[in-house]
Amino acid sequence: MSVPAFHEKPGAEQGPVARRWSHTGLAVAALLGVTLAFYHGLWQPDLVLIKREAYRYFLPLKQHLIERLSTGELPQWFPYEALGCPFLGVSGIGIFHPFTALYFLLPAPDAYRASTLVSCLLAALGAFTLGRVLNFSRAGALIAGIAFALSGYIASLTENILYLYSLCTLPFFCAALEKALEESRVWIVAPAAVWAIVFLGGDMQTGYYFGFIALLWVAGRAPGSYREAGLRLVLTGGLTALLAGVQLGPTWASFIGSERADPAWFHEQVLRWSTHPLRLLTIAASPIGEGLNLALVARFFFGNPDYGLWAESLYLGVPVTGLALLGVWHRRDLRVLALLGALALLLSLGRYGGLYEIFYHVVPFWSAFRYPEKLMGVVSFAAAMLAGAGFDALRANKVRPLYWFAAALLCAGAGFSLRTDAASTWAVTSFSSAESLARGVTSAAGLAFFYSAAAAGGFWLILVGIRRRYLHESSGLGALTALLILDLSRANLGAYHTGPVQTATFTPPLLQAIAAREGKLQPGRFRLVSIPETMVALPPHIRQSLGYDGVTSVERRQALDLEHNAQFHLESARRYLDFSAAFAVLLQHGVGFEAAARYNVAYYISRRGRWTDPQFAQAYVADLPEYDLTLVRNPAPAKSRVYLSRQPERTALPVDPATLIARSDFLNGEVDVIETSAAQLPGPPHEGTATIERYAPEEVRVRVETAQPAVLILLDSFDKGWTATLESGTTLPILRANALVRAVVVPSGAHVVTFSYQTPLLTAGAWVSLTGMLLCIGFLTHARWRARSASVDT
Repeated sequence: MSVPAFHEKPGAEQGPVARRWSHTGLAVAALLGVTLAFYHGLWQPDLVLIKREAYRYFLPLKQHLIERLSTGELPQWFPYEALGCPFLGVSGIGIFHPFTALYFLLPAPDAYRASTLVSCLLAALGAFTLGRVLNFSRAGALIAGIAFALSGYIASLTENILYLYSLCTLPFFCAALEKALEESRVWIVAPAAVWAIVFLGGDMQTGYYFGFIALLWVAGRAPGSYREAGLRLVLTGGLTALLAGVQLGPTWASFIGSERADPAWFHEQVLRWSTHPLRLLTIAASPIGEGLNLALVARFFFGNPDYGLWAESLYLGVPVTGLALLGVWHRRDLRVLALLGALALLLSLGRYGGLYEIFYHVVPFWSAFRYPEKLMGVVSFAAAMLAGAGFDALRANKVRPLYWFAAALLCAGAGFSLRTDAASTWAVTSFSSAESLARGVTSAAGLAFFYSAAAAGGFWLILVGIRRRYLHESSGLGALTALLILDLSRANLGAYHTGPVQTATFTPPLLQAIAAREGKLQPGRFRLVSIPETMVALPPHIRQSLGYDGVTSVERRQALDLEHNAQFHLESARRYLDFSAAFAVLLQHGVGFEAAARYNVAYYISRRGRWTDPQFAQAYVADLPEYDLTLVRNPAPAKSRVYLSRQPERTALPVDPATLIARSDFLNGEVDVIETSAAQLPGPPHEGTATIERYAPEEVRVRVETAQPAVLILLDSFDKGWTATLESGTTLPILRANALVRAVVVPSGAHVVTFSYQTPLLTAGAWVSLTGMLLCIGFLTHARWRARSASVDT
């Protein structure tokens, strides 16, 4: 028995304009309501995102950013990591992104959560908008928006606003590109603006991928000649580059000369986050590692040896996946989405799929980007959009319920098989994991498949009810939508993590211990090394309230690790932002106490067990027993941040850091190796002093008194953006010293040497962006003028 068609056909126009808008408004309101309910932890007060980068990287950097901007300063140099590094050109800073305005209005933790929530809402609205542009019904577009916004990948990416925002704007980009292909050329402004904002957020990788997505979209969706479509794509790309010039310029300057520019350096990191083929099962059944240590699950079962899972959840579910397959079958004009999703899936496999390796060696600049699994976001986008099309096929009664019943049986069979002793024994043998871990994984996987069987079975029952008229069509399809929402929420709610805001605002006791010894903390005095630990040590009550990700984050703040130190004006010698090739070599070969002291490292923080040797007894400063953390002084006295070299040694060749730190005369502080083409350097000064008068991120003033010319060493990173001048305005060439730091030759007498930093290509990039904005205004004004002229003529 056939079911009567719905009143609204996909893409149909009916009734008065006001009624159409009211129906659209209701659909949008429902979509936003579902998204807000799912991401309730992002708008409830007194919470903070607490997992990985959201807590230990982006939030401290945003706090540092707004602290500098609030005082009228443009932060261009970041002194709190490694030996200092450029700031504006680093991925994820996003100073020119519109979200930066939120930090002037709200406290940093709230502004960060607000920007994350807005991104998720944009994902929902973008998918809905693209669905309507592609002639989905309102219900189909609603399903697309829900499936995308509540997908496991989007929920997991709440820890990383850099990639979250870019992925969430992808539907808007495709919708704008579709309009640019169909309408007048002035529409190229829309996709160019969306694309440029991705670059302005600092996400060069996704912005680069957008170009390939645009090329595929144009090839598959061009309504007229490919020549005209290609021209519009070129114009869109050119306008994007102009608009984003203020960010692209500094980023390019940071990229050149970094380890990212060397494919051989980056190859291992690129493939580390490949999506293991076994993880693809979690698209249909999840969560797999619930209640288990995800780092161990990733190590033994998913091929990630060190860092756990890039995205905690990839779950789309049987309902969304099934609807996506229906969309592919019944909407031949949307095959471009199927192709996009398939290519992204294959690329996301990285070392397991082969295609990523080919792209790595063939496609220009592809080797500069890491983590193939990031392309799973594109898979989620394509599947969500196709699911909206599939829902319209359901509405038109083009699908047999039997398919859903078969899917339910398959999932139930997998669930029963995985919860047997034979399955856990096979897992132990195949993956060499502990029996308890293998049993936990197979049991959790079995339960996940049972839930998927229930979801598929529920779809089957509802469709049978509609077909046999037990359910009214509208209520039945409403039940399908509710079941889809329930299924996504069940699996993905746990993929974003929040905790009390106090976890991101407390002052660590070890910081207080350092301040008690050193007085007011400020950059330019000494550096700290917090040794990363693989095992978490926290009081049980904290572990129970915050979970594994939360306690890991809190412990790292207690250990003064990574970017938290920017909040405390305390410099760390470890790196996260910095991609200096020379610094990477230094870390790769290990840095002992003497070598670290040569670069101004004065303190260490690590587990108490590392300092049990009696030789460290005099180095002890403070303990934090409940976290098993100990603060000690460097057993080797830290070199002063600025000094006159006792024995400058000239070399015309680049210095190998590994060779340098093996030299005893370097470790004992006697020799400084200076890279210069000059015939000779000044000899050791018989007497002289060098003291810092002012130390700010972008300006360092040093007073020097010496009876003869001497080499001044400043233990900060050598970078092409720095210049040095005397008080008279005379420019001094900055030389690379000791493989990593700066040196200048100063004349005899009393002088003030000023080191100043200006981000390379920032000014040029700003002018380019201004040119792009003027072109956009010109395009829009010209289009407006032509429209008015046409209306007057008629």
